[in-house]
Amino acid sequence: MNNPPPEKLKAAVQALHRVRAVEGPPGDNGHRSVWHMCAQGAELLSLVDMEGRLQRQELTLLEDHYAWTSGEGLSTGRVEQGGGSKANPASAIVHTDSQLVPSRLMRAALALETYEGDDRYILHMKRVLALAREGLELQEASIVTHPAQRPAEPVRPAPSTQKKEPAAVAAPNVPTASRFEGMAVLVVFAAGLVAAIVLLVWLL
Repeated sequence: MNNPPPEKLKAAVQALHRVRAVEGPPGDNGHRSVWHMCAQGAELLSLVDMEGRLQRQELTLLEDHYAWTSGEGLSTGRVEQGGGSKANPASAIVHTDSQLVPSRLMRAALALETYEGDDRYILHMKRVLALAREGLELQEASIVTHPAQRPAEPVRPAPSTQKKEPAAVAAPNVPTASRFEGMAVLVVFAAGLVAAIVLLVWLL
């Protein structure tokens, strides 16, 4: 059952609240177990230290599994029955996900959202899942509205493919003004030559 109906998950949570929790004796480290289990496929195992503080919780909802520890936080996974009955949790094999699976997290958070009882163990797991869901939603909203982008680079004009004409440069020859001055000198020289010839003829 990869995607169980939400109504079935909520019914399992409500049934979990109606069962009587079984408390085990303290272990070698002083921790004791508090076990909630119902026939609808929900199970909550809590470990409490000598001062009554929760150290670890494991929640099973149908085939989804959730584990919380005071030092490592929340993890998700799936439960595979090891060939035994569902009523025998010792036969179940838990496959922990490498990271939180959003779909599993959302299913459990929504299932526990409607729980309004006063069982401290169920309420603690409800708060853990609600906080994890809120963090996931904030992360997704941040990705949608503020995507990580590289800093905008200044826009550079595209290189022109048109061949540029070289800038006009002065001719290496004598400038135009100098040429006009040379012609004027030639005219004056020619006029002087003509005047000299006329004067010479008049004298002779």
